[in-house]
Amino acid sequence: MPAPMPAGPPGASGPTLARLAAMMFLQYWSLGVWFVTYTSFVAANTGDQGEAIFSDGFAGYSGTATAMGSLLAPAIFGWLADRRIAPKFLLSILHGVCSVAVILMHEARDEWVFYAGLLLYFQAFGPTVSLTNTVVLRMSSNTDRDFPVLRLFGTTAWMMAGVFVGEIARRWWGESIEATRIPIAISGVSHLGMALYCLTLPRAKSPARVATGADHKRALDVLRNRPFIAFLAISMLAAIGSQAYNFANPFMNQQGYVGAAAVLTLGQLSELVCLASMPWLQRRVGLKALFLFGIGAWAARYTLLVIGSLGEPGSPATAAVIAAILCHGPAYGFMYVAGQLYVDKLVHPHNRGAGQGLHALAMNGLGHLLGAGLVGWAQSRFLTPSGVTPPPYDWVRFWLTPIGLFLVVGVLFLARFARQRPRRKAARHSVDGSSGEANLDGDAPEGPSPDADPQARRSADATQH
Repeated sequence: MPAPMPAGPPGASGPTLARLAAMMFLQYWSLGVWFVTYTSFVAANTGDQGEAIFSDGFAGYSGTATAMGSLLAPAIFGWLADRRIAPKFLLSILHGVCSVAVILMHEARDEWVFYAGLLLYFQAFGPTVSLTNTVVLRMSSNTDRDFPVLRLFGTTAWMMAGVFVGEIARRWWGESIEATRIPIAISGVSHLGMALYCLTLPRAKSPARVATGADHKRALDVLRNRPFIAFLAISMLAAIGSQAYNFANPFMNQQGYVGAAAVLTLGQLSELVCLASMPWLQRRVGLKALFLFGIGAWAARYTLLVIGSLGEPGSPATAAVIAAILCHGPAYGFMYVAGQLYVDKLVHPHNRGAGQGLHALAMNGLGHLLGAGLVGWAQSRFLTPSGVTPPPYDWVRFWLTPIGLFLVVGVLFLARFARQRPRRKAARHSVDGSSGEANLDGDAPEGPSPDADPQARRSADATQH
């Protein structure tokens, strides 16, 4: 006798959606208030400059800390959220650890102590990205509609953090704080506030928590889901090239742009537009087309930065820099956020946390780790090579480095997924336990997910034959 499916979460009410929106805001404010400008802080204290804390190439290689935080922790905590502990408690603990790590970074006067703080921070912060996604996906009654809209509040927080650090704080302190420790201190307080807020969130039961033993075996099925694994591999490759954009803030500061952190928030403004339009675009063109467009936007973004590197502020090249910043919306929104929705289509609801965690491992973990190595090499070769005074800051060749990679990723994605067409309708258990039609595009029925339960697969195969 098939195991009865658990009752899913009720449709999220207006107050619940508001609380989820506040969660997304605090999640990304806490990171955005310091992460955009920390490379400027590192650059201001590299070699003989400033406090002489950091060595050449540290700004690039420090990205390994962000990546290592997403190697195993998101998948492990995603599994715990699926089967053991309510996500809100995990979020509270992890943000508390983030606050401690930020204090360590703020007090560091040595490169390795600072790196240890970075490493601890992203070991804790990495899982919170997939956990907040899991909370929204569980509490929402219409994920295709609600998820991009709620994610807007994270983008808004990131944008407001940039405006605060780049403009408001500059006017308040009478000088720029982008290359100081102040943004790091603000982040520590913000993470503490988020840790306390998470305890007030609604508690949504994991479907697997009330399912039978057969449902627990489904946790391993996600690793046998070939379309899902192929998508993870492509996502990992795409994430490698994205890491070069971490140098946008030092690029603009070095080129002489005033209030660089605030100017960069134009990218979040374009992201707001893209995320707001994503439910409509998904219905029209599907998630596959959005993901591919996001890959193309990254290649276009770096091409524009190459053009922008050929001139100074006030020259025609400025328009190319602004256009590159505005590419952030489709580049991030369609490659990262649409990718998270794509993952939700590929895995069974019982494996939602694990699926999001593995996606974070692929992109934010392995992809960013390899990307940090690439960017560190490019920095030490083209921007601040050891023993060269003054540093050449050859931005043209630096921005050219990741362009070819995105072109290759686009071809691989087309080769693997473009020929995949709807072939059959199959019962797939939705979040609320009812049957729905599984699909990869989000707009057309597809075959059953390979990690769907065996009963559903046998039923679908019997129907087809």
